[in-house]
Amino acid sequence: MNPRILMIGGDNTSDRFGAALASKIHELCPQATVYGVGGPLMNDAGVRLLSDISEIVSLGVLQSMRGSTVIKRLIARVVETMDQEEPALVLQIGLPVFGLKILEIARTRGIPVLYYYTPFSRGLTHADLRKFCGVVTKVAAISRTEEALCRDAGLDVEFVGHPLMDLADRSVTPSQAREKLGIAAEGRVAAVLPGAREVEVKNVLPAVLKALCQLTKDHPELQIIISAAATIRTTLVEKILQNAHCSNVRLERDTYCVLSAADAAITSIGTASLEASLLGVPSLAVYRVPHTTYFAEKVLDRKPYMTITNKILRKDVIPEFIQGHVNHAKIAAAMEELLYNDAARQGMLEALAPLERELGAPGSVERAVGVVLEMAGCDGSDGTA
Repeated sequence: MNPRILMIGGDNTSDRFGAALASKIHELCPQATVYGVGGPLMNDAGVRLLSDISEIVSLGVLQSMRGSTVIKRLIARVVETMDQEEPALVLQIGLPVFGLKILEIARTRGIPVLYYYTPFSRGLTHADLRKFCGVVTKVAAISRTEEALCRDAGLDVEFVGHPLMDLADRSVTPSQAREKLGIAAEGRVAAVLPGAREVEVKNVLPAVLKALCQLTKDHPELQIIISAAATIRTTLVEKILQNAHCSNVRLERDTYCVLSAADAAITSIGTASLEASLLGVPSLAVYRVPHTTYFAEKVLDRKPYMTITNKILRKDVIPEFIQGHVNHAKIAAAMEELLYNDAARQGMLEALAPLERELGAPGSVERAVGVVLEMAGCDGSDGTA
């Protein structure tokens, strides 16, 4: 038996997590065929893409295109391929940016649906639960919070743990990271992870740099390192830096090295926030996008917290500056507290300690793939059905 798995991702994070799953699937079940919707990481991991949506995701226009002809055609193409190739399993990863239409059709065809990294993992509980439960066969939960929410909703759920417990590189010490980056061991370092979508970077980074430039007036030794995601063009960041007129700023691409070297960080509200927390770096989160995109995302009911770390912990640990509350003076004050107030830093780190239990032990990707292969009919490590 050569199981076919239809994998659907709709953003940069699901592309990253999907790539990790695909690599492990091919390792444990070499004869499996994985195809679907995603980005370049999934493609590199051996997923045959029906569509690479990375460009429209980076530009932040996917939500506004939800009802457009482009999206309708993409859904039609996925469904047509589904009917032609008859997958053993549909694996949905991340927010259902295409709605639940594909999952609904899969269930009418008798194809099981496994959901990985559901809206519940981000604390989103305002969805139509009856409809959600009607199209999802099982959930592979990546956090204890998600597991509890899914169980309360009556979903078949298995806790596998968060993929970042495998993917986050925590092997580099702060001193090693600073040596690699050519930074002195003494002095404070602020990391900036402005987001994986260009629409976020354009709307966030200028205000963040203005805040940090203000901070360097009182703390001229402060080093500022921007870690740009692979999806962000260098020319875009350089243009913003030219207009900022801020000294002591540099651009790097090695996110984990930058975080390991940092005393505090300013991140987006998504995966970057969680990565900083897992590496023991106190942080605050900033998020601002055009109002059309923001209003579309408000439908997802992200309140009372926007940052993933806060959602998982179910309390306000990471200070958030969202949309109209992105104020450079307030960001500067909050960042100064994290950089130079040891009591504030320690208090945040203590509040972040429960993350380890919430997210599970390493080996999460293999545990998730175990569920995938079992549902797809390939549950042996030798690839037998």
